[in-house]
Amino acid sequence: MKIEKIAIIAYGDGGELGRFEVFARTLSKELNKKYTKVLVQYVNRDAKFFNLIESVNSAKEEIAELHIFSHSIGASLFLGYKDHAIATSRNTLVMNKSKAGKNVTYHEVVRAEVGAIQTDDFKVGVFLNKQSDYQKKFSVDAFIKLWGCNSGVKGWIYSDGGVVDPKDTSAPYYWRAFNEFNTPKPSIAQAVAKFFNRKVYGANSGASIEVYHNKKWRSSQQYKNQVGHWPSGILPHRLVPDKGAYNEFLP
Repeated sequence: MKIEKIAIIAYGDGGELGRFEVFARTLSKELNKKYTKVLVQYVNRDAKFFNLIESVNSAKEEIAELHIFSHSIGASLFLGYKDHAIATSRNTLVMNKSKAGKNVTYHEVVRAEVGAIQTDDFKVGVFLNKQSDYQKKFSVDAFIKLWGCNSGVKGWIYSDGGVVDPKDTSAPYYWRAFNEFNTPKPSIAQAVAKFFNRKVYGANSGASIEVYHNKKWRSSQQYKNQVGHWPSGILPHRLVPDKGAYNEFLP
């Protein structure tokens, strides 16, 4: 039986950038010209993302392209960006630890960030148990692209409201717990490449919205200046790095 190559587009919560589904649908129209099956899926939890990969029937198909639209920092993809339930759980953890006179620990913060794929998830997370199974879902020449900001930036240092010093008590201790182990952090693009053993494309800067209008890609600001209002979701959308292009990261 011939194994069919497919493409998957996963997108998280867009927050102030709007619905990432608009970007995903734009890309799917291009990928539909290459593949008979293009799966577009909303995922706002790390477990849902890995379940999506696991759902591929490797006896019949394999992933040739995996695209992820997500807010990101150097060491993390925030699929559940500004998710209320996650924020509430996060605050509850901090308050409970504070009442007990303790700081949030490294392992607690890794477990708490269920809406994010962290570089640390590939060091101590439950997903390590099925790493080889996930790799088998991809074709040998497959690639992964992380559409968003800073996913190619290595050496990320977490802070709490700009506070980096672990002894500084002026801010609640939460994000700094990530700095306790596995530092310096690789970029999330590099970590994803190593975990899935496939090349990954990620940005070394912030990213901005472009829309396709009058047969040309232009920034959303340029569109507004020309037309008089912000672009709607009807137009094709994409995210482009503010500096350079999406860079390649090898396993």
